[in-house]
Amino acid sequence: MMDAKITSRFQGAGLEVIGGFSESQGPSVTVAFRRVVHIDAEPVDRIQRNQIGAARRVDESWKDRARSGGVVADDGSFLAAAGMDYGWVHVRLTENADISAMEDPEGGLLFIARSLSGHRVCAASTEEGEYWILEVDFPEFSQPDERVS
Repeated sequence: MMDAKITSRFQGAGLEVIGGFSESQGPSVTVAFRRVVHIDAEPVDRIQRNQIGAARRVDESWKDRARSGGVVADDGSFLAAAGMDYGWVHVRLTENADISAMEDPEGGLLFIARSLSGHRVCAASTEEGEYWILEVDFPEFSQPDERVS
């Protein structure tokens, strides 16, 4: 059964919660977190937090990168990190989805998502005065038809 607080948090960001995800294929939340958020991480996009429209821009940039990188499936579904202890939650983008709404009360953002297969992770985070979009590939989980040449 899904935790009501977790469900509410994802729904508050406009995501449809499909359910928990317990399949063992693909990296765990902990492994994904350690690979995507570290001192040498290089963002694929940087957005100044104090600029007008920054929240909209981080949402759009994350969606563009997640879709183009195959994190988001054709039906809009993907796995979102609900925390190290809880693991992944199967969610779907809706027309009202806004990743920036996942910010915590102090203004920090850490949203980690992975493809259903586990081949790629795409994250949005805050680093000092910027939003960062980060990507990490897990080629060990790629399906033959998912490999990009």
